[in-house]
Amino acid sequence: MRRAERLFELQKVELALDAARRRVREIDAQLTESDALRSARQLDQHSRGRIEQLRVRSKDLELQSTTLDDKIKSVDERLYSGAVKNPKELSDLQRDAASLRRHKSELDDALLNIMLDVEQADRERQVAHADLARIEAGWQADQSALAAERARLLEQIAALDMERSAQRANVAPPDLVAYDRLRSQKHGQAVALLDEGMCGACGVQPSANKLAHLRRDDELITCGNCERILTAE
Repeated sequence: MRRAERLFELQKVELALDAARRRVREIDAQLTESDALRSARQLDQHSRGRIEQLRVRSKDLELQSTTLDDKIKSVDERLYSGAVKNPKELSDLQRDAASLRRHKSELDDALLNIMLDVEQADRERQVAHADLARIEAGWQADQSALAAERARLLEQIAALDMERSAQRANVAPPDLVAYDRLRSQKHGQAVALLDEGMCGACGVQPSANKLAHLRRDDELITCGNCERILTAE
């Protein structure tokens, strides 16, 4: 195999290795909760928290209502027991009873509104929970697929790395130096395959002299335009 051909075969392996490693990095970045999942979880948590707040408020209003019932009962018992004879005291009791009943009515209205809010919040929570379950199921399926792909890529990387080492061992050190330098300068593509007599990387046609050397001699011939090493099938 000619020198440029060895480098071209090495480049195939290294480009495949680069692509596999790049894909692993992409997968690693995706092996986290998605924005959609985080948003759905936050909405589910918020809806549950909202219901708990409303239920706490409802229990507090129920307790106040029960306390008021006891106070109203106590005032009514004194008012209608016949034990209170003083007109002023009777008038005060009547005012207290009326005030307590107004407060009780206000509490009952607030409690009814809270109960309606709880029902609405519970419906919203059910929707949020269903959305979370659906999004989480899709995310878990994606994660399983990504994890399986990552495992396959790691196996591929291990095999490519071994092949790369073997191929580099068969390349002359000076050629490796030139190849590695160009790889770093040309975004990984140090060797270009001739395509109908033109450089496959930049599309410029090498001189007739270079083409003749390329076909005749086992030398590293570079493109006069992009400076990549040329090879032909």
